[in-house]
Amino acid sequence: CEDCIIEYDYWTNKQLCPRMYLNVFIGFAPRGNESAGSYSKKDDIHSLEDCITSCCSEEICNVIFMHDKACYQITCDSSEMCVPLFRPEPQFGHHVSMVLVQPVSPEESWENIIESPWVDDFRNKDSALDAAESQYLVTSESRRCEFGIVVDCPKHEECVPLVKHSRNGICRCVDGYQRNSSGMCQAVGISKSEKFQAQVLSDSQVSPQPTKIYSEGDAGVRTDMYVQDVTSSKPLKQLVVSVVSKEVRLPENEVTLSAYTVPAPQPGEHYKYEWTLLSQPEGGNSGTMNDQNGETLKLSNLIEGLYKFKVSVSAPAAYGETYANVTVLPRNRINQHPVAIISPASQTVKLPNTGAVLDGSSSQDDDKIINWHWELQQGPLGYQAHFKDTPTLQLDNLVVPGNYTFKLTVEDSDHVTNSTVANITVLKVTDYPPEANAGQDVIVYLPRNNLTLNGNLSTDDRGIVSWEWTKSPSDQNKAVDMQNTRTPYLQLSNLEEGMYTFVLKVTDNSGQTSSADVHVFVKPPSNKPPMANAGPDVTVSLPQTWVFLDGSQSSDDIKITAWSWEKLSGPSKVVFAASNCSQTNVTELTKGEYEFQLTVTDDNGNKASDFLTVTVTQNKNAKPKANAGGDQTVILPVSVIILNGSQSSDDLGIVKWEWTRDQSSLALGKHCSIGDTLSSSNIDLTDVVPGRYVFKLSVTDEQGLMDEDTVSVIVKHDPHLYHLVELTLNIEGRMLTKAQESSLEMKLSLLLHEEAEIIVRDLRTEDRTGRAVMVFYVEQKGGKGILPGPTVVKRLKEKLMQDSGLLELSVANIQTAICQNNCS
Repeated sequence: CEDCIIEYDYWTNKQLCPRMYLNVFIGFAPRGNESAGSYSKKDDIHSLEDCITSCCSEEICNVIFMHDKACYQITCDSSEMCVPLFRPEPQFGHHVSMVLVQPVSPEESWENIIESPWVDDFRNKDSALDAAESQYLVTSESRRCEFGIVVDCPKHEECVPLVKHSRNGICRCVDGYQRNSSGMCQAVGISKSEKFQAQVLSDSQVSPQPTKIYSEGDAGVRTDMYVQDVTSSKPLKQLVVSVVSKEVRLPENEVTLSAYTVPAPQPGEHYKYEWTLLSQPEGGNSGTMNDQNGETLKLSNLIEGLYKFKVSVSAPAAYGETYANVTVLPRNRINQHPVAIISPASQTVKLPNTGAVLDGSSSQDDDKIINWHWELQQGPLGYQAHFKDTPTLQLDNLVVPGNYTFKLTVEDSDHVTNSTVANITVLKVTDYPPEANAGQDVIVYLPRNNLTLNGNLSTDDRGIVSWEWTKSPSDQNKAVDMQNTRTPYLQLSNLEEGMYTFVLKVTDNSGQTSSADVHVFVKPPSNKPPMANAGPDVTVSLPQTWVFLDGSQSSDDIKITAWSWEKLSGPSKVVFAASNCSQTNVTELTKGEYEFQLTVTDDNGNKASDFLTVTVTQNKNAKPKANAGGDQTVILPVSVIILNGSQSSDDLGIVKWEWTRDQSSLALGKHCSIGDTLSSSNIDLTDVVPGRYVFKLSVTDEQGLMDEDTVSVIVKHDPHLYHLVELTLNIEGRMLTKAQESSLEMKLSLLLHEEAEIIVRDLRTEDRTGRAVMVFYVEQKGGKGILPGPTVVKRLKEKLMQDSGLLELSVANIQTAICQNNCS
C-alpha cells in the first residue's frame, strides 16, 4: 500500500490546527477500532476538507475518519489507540481514509507517536507502510530544500529528496542528531536513520486511476498529490510536480523557478512545460519572463510585490501541474536609533507609601522597540530588587529612605540600544504611636449577662493593624466568655456579679503599641418597676388650642428607656409633637375634656402608666374673622373665576358662609358653588363680561357672632377682541371631528400666506342653528404682529369667492367677532 499515505503539508487549516499530522491515510483505520474512542458522525459534511475543518474547531476532536463520503470525528481515549493501522480487507481499501488532527495530550505530537519504536509492535513489516512513510512523512518542523544545494539546510541537517529522482526534498538531521522540541538538531547516541530506514517506491507499485486530493500554493514548495486506488492493477503513469517558491529583496530583481517531476522523464522521453503568470503586483508590467516552455523559468526586472505562477507538465498518458510564488521584498530601511523615555523622570515617595511607577512605554523608534531592560543604577545600601523587562516598571518595595536612580535601556528591531535614567527620592515621615481607647465604663444588671465593648475610637496616624482584648491580671479567676478578642469589638457573655477590668492593646503598622482599661460593673437584679408621672391635670381656655405635657418627673431605680403618650378620650383628634419623649406639645384642641396616658419602660422591660386630664374651656367667645380671598384682576377670555373664603377663621369653628352680590356689581355672569348655593366657603363665577364684580362674604360661628369681608374682581377686555374672526360652518357642531378642525386650521393658514399661524380662541355652536362656529385670530410668525380682523375676513372672502371648496368644509359666514364697520 505504497500510495495509501499521502502528504498533506499545505492544507489551509494548518494554521488552525498546528498539531495536525500532515498525511492522509487511505485504507487505514484506528488501531483500537471501535474501542479507540467515541465516534461522532457529521451528517451535514461529505468531503475530507470540510471534515478536517470541522474537527479543527472542536477541542475534543482528535482524528477524522472518512467512509466514502461519510464524516466521523473521533474523541480518542488515548493517542496510541488512534494510531493508523493498515487494513487489507476489501471493505476498507479506498473506501476509508483518516487524518490525525490533534493528539489527546497537549504535550504529545503525532510525529513522535508515529516515529516511536513501539510502532513496530503493530506495523505489518511485510507491507509497504514503512516505505511509504519514509517517503512521504513530513513533520511540522521540517524545512523544504532543493536536493544537491548544500547551504539550503541549517547546521547538522541534510536535504533528503521526498521522492526518488526528485530535487524536491526536506531538511533532516544528519546521523547522530535528532530534532528537539525547539526544532533544532542535537546530538544523540543513535542516529535517526538507524532507527527508521527510508525505502523508495518503484513506479511498478503505483496504482492506476489517480484521484487529485488537494492543490494549494504558498511561500514554500507547491506539490499536487494524487491518491491511487490500491485495488486496481492496470498501470498508468502519473506526474507529481513540485516547485520551490522564491523570495528576493530589492535591489536584486532576478530569480529562477525550477519544476521537478516524479517520476523523472525516462531516456528518450521528453516532458512539455508551460509556465503561466497568474497575478503580479500593480505596475509590474516591466517584468521579463524567459524559457516559458522550459524546465526552469527565468524572471528579471521584478518590482516589489507578489507574483503567482502556474506550471503545467505533460507527456503522452501523463500530466501534472502546480503553483509557485515569487515574493519581492522592499529594500532594507536605514535604521534610526531608538529614544528611551521614562515618565516621570523624577518623583518623591513619602513613607509609609512604598510604591512607585516608572513608565517607559512612551519610548520611541522609527520601527519598533522589541525589548525594555530596567536596572538599578544607584540606591540605598541593602536595597535589592529584580525587575521584569516590561515597558512599565512597578515598584512596591521602596522601604529604605534615600535616593534611587533607575536606568532604562531600550532595544529596537535592529538591536540598537539607547538608555535614560529616572530618579526617585524616598522620604521618611515621623510615625507616632497609637492611642488605645477601650470605651467608657459600663454598668449592667442581672439577669442581663452579656455586653459588647467597643474599641473603635482608638487612633493612629498611619492606621492600627491589630487589636487584642485581655482580662486584667487581677481578674484571671473571674468567669466570663470572651469572643472576637482580635477585633475592635469584644463580645462578653456569661458575666457574673462583680467588677471586671478588661485591657485593650492596639498595634500600628510600625509595631508600636498602646493599652487602655475599661471596667464593667455587674449588679444584682432589680425588680422594681418605674414610677410614671404625667404631671398635674391642666385647664386651658380658648382661643388657646394647645397644651404642654411634662412626664420628666417619672423615675426608676436604674433608668427609664422609653416614654409613650396617647390620647384615651376627647372631643376631637389631636396632634403630638413627639409622642415618644418625656415632654411633648399637643395641638388642635377644642372645647371639651381630654384624657391622656403616659407609659414609661425601664431597662429591664418593666412598665408603669399615669393619667392626666386636660380641660379646654371657653370663657369668652371671639368673633370670627371673614376672609373673602382678596381682590383680583383678570383679562378675558377666562372660563371661570374662583372666590375663595376658606381662609376665614374662628376660635371654635365657622358654621355658616354666605356670599351676596353687591348692588354696585355687574349683574351679568353666573355663579355656582357646592350644592349650587351661595352657602359654601368657595364659589365660581362664569360667563363674565368686562367690568367690576363685587361680592360680600358673611361668616357666622356657633354662638351667632358674624363677620364680613368684601372682594372685588376687575374683568378687563380681551386684548385681541378686534382681531377675532368668527367662521360659521355648514356643519352641526356635534358632527365636527378633531381631524376636521386640524385640517381647517392648516388650510386657513395656507390661504392667508405670510407665514400665518391660526390661534383658535373658541369653538362653539350657534345658538339657533347648532352650526359649528370657530373663533380665531391670525398671528404672523417671526414677531410681525397680529393681523386685524377685517383684513383676515376680506382675504378669506376673496379666496372663497374664487373657489368655495378650498376649505373642504362648506362656509356659511365669515365676520369679525364685533362689528368694526361704520354702520348705524
